[in-house]
Amino acid sequence: MDRMDDKLDSLLSAYRDACPDREPGANFMPELWSGIEARRGAALSTLLRRWTKAWLAATVVLAVVISVFLIPRFQEPPALEATYVDVLSAADSAGDLALLLPQGEPE
Repeated sequence: MDRMDDKLDSLLSAYRDACPDREPGANFMPELWSGIEARRGAALSTLLRRWTKAWLAATVVLAVVISVFLIPRFQEPPALEATYVDVLSAADSAGDLALLLPQGEPE
């Protein structure tokens, strides 16, 4: 157990040598907090910048996919290019038949 205490004492003394205590003064706490805020702001802005770039890239990819693949696939032909039968078949829906049948009758 004494060897572990000696190792711990040497570790703590090395830590004290590496990080000396600051001298307390009138500006001790304001300087300490300004250093903390400077580090926190830099980390927060870096994280926010990374998230913003990732979401922007995802938005651009989604917009390209929608505009290239999905819009042409689900777009109906314009009325000027469609025939009369195409317009009638597009206007006819399965819901129209349900309106014509009485509620109690099976289809």
